[in-house]
Amino acid sequence: MTRRTIVRTGVRLAVGVVALAVGAGVVAAATALPIPRLEDRPAARVVTPVALDQQRVCEGSLLRLSGDTGASATSLSAVGSTATVTGAGSGDRAVRTPLTGADGSPSSPLLVTAPADGTRIPLVAGSQSQDVQESDLSGFAAAPCQEPTNSTWLVGGSTQTGRTTLISLVNPTDVNSTVDLSVWAENGAVQGPGLQGIVVAPRSQKVVPLSGFATDLASPVVHVTSRGGQIVSSLQVSVVRTLQAGGADLVSASAAPARRVTVPGVVVRDTDRVAAAAGQDGFADLAPVVRVFVPGEANAQLSIQLSTTSGTGATFTVSAEGGQVTDLPLDDLAAADYTATIDSNVPVVAGVRTSSVATDSSTDLAWTGGAPALSGTTMFTAATGPAGLLTVTNPTNRAIEATYRLAAGPGYRAVTTKLAVPANASVSSPLRARGVYTLSSADGLRAAVSYEESGAIAAYPLFSPTAVSSPVTVYP
Repeated sequence: MTRRTIVRTGVRLAVGVVALAVGAGVVAAATALPIPRLEDRPAARVVTPVALDQQRVCEGSLLRLSGDTGASATSLSAVGSTATVTGAGSGDRAVRTPLTGADGSPSSPLLVTAPADGTRIPLVAGSQSQDVQESDLSGFAAAPCQEPTNSTWLVGGSTQTGRTTLISLVNPTDVNSTVDLSVWAENGAVQGPGLQGIVVAPRSQKVVPLSGFATDLASPVVHVTSRGGQIVSSLQVSVVRTLQAGGADLVSASAAPARRVTVPGVVVRDTDRVAAAAGQDGFADLAPVVRVFVPGEANAQLSIQLSTTSGTGATFTVSAEGGQVTDLPLDDLAAADYTATIDSNVPVVAGVRTSSVATDSSTDLAWTGGAPALSGTTMFTAATGPAGLLTVTNPTNRAIEATYRLAAGPGYRAVTTKLAVPANASVSSPLRARGVYTLSSADGLRAAVSYEESGAIAAYPLFSPTAVSSPVTVYP
């Protein structure tokens, strides 16, 4: 073999080795790199809901009903005027807008609005109170300014002789609201014309007497639902005994049906005078009761506990028939502030009625509804009137430390404190009249505000603002 042949052969071998190396590299790269694929990915966008203005509606003055025949009040007049306290969070402002009164009367319902700013949810709250001393209407009534909704449960009232229950419907929106009423009592569902399709005009109040649908109801419960504009609903309850006014109250929303209902803010006072008066003819409804409604056909097995902040109280068990309302007497309770806990094997709605009798024999009553679980930051105000008390209940099995803040008030300095609430227990704190408060870090707690002095009593549960929707992914 010549030298030239050897060189040529070596070059060929070298080229072959390089080619093999390049080929191996291409194969390895093809294995390591992702293989292109045909893929059809739909376009998507994450949308964060814009926060809406926060609205609260104050019901306005107590009303006198001249005639309660038919399904609509035909002669209403406002009695006196309310004292209204409103407040807003830091950086927010409360705008007060008057609404048209009940069927044209000067009852002066009020819309309180905190305008939204971007995605931040504003805070706003309000409460109203009124002390009336008329021959046919007397008592102290207090209520929160409520958030409009499409569903409200109202526990309280009566249409027996001398008892008047008015259903107030306030539509703060710019469109008609069509309202349906479902009513139950001690004998089951109430049937009759006029319960469905009640039209409430925009930015106005309509009042319907419950006696227009059924008289002689001892234990009504009302479920209010609406289509179109959201509404705020409540009951005005008043009593006249043998031509003498015997108390008035505004019954605000109660928590929706649940297997456990917690009713904080139950004020029991003047026990000896209440017991003595309740024994007289026509005064039996001064005695305290738990009112329970069992939706559906299944009977409820109830365990009812009344407890004070010190842990004392009473417990009893009882059954209640499905589809009916039952008033359960609370006997032999000592004067104190209680939380009622109703445990049931089926969902129920519940509230508690208590009364006060002054040394001059004047009487008043209060209906306190079930309180829903708190979430986020809850703002509320203390109304003008007798001494106010905040009761916070913890139905969970762990202690919760909430933040309790007096944000503002006439002559008040902002104060922030911690409110430690033990598991399955309650705590209370006095309120300053016309104070604006917030509760935060209170998820899972229940709360109520109560007011009392001899011959004057009122209470209502606190509701947190309706939760705003989370961001959602939208596909075309």
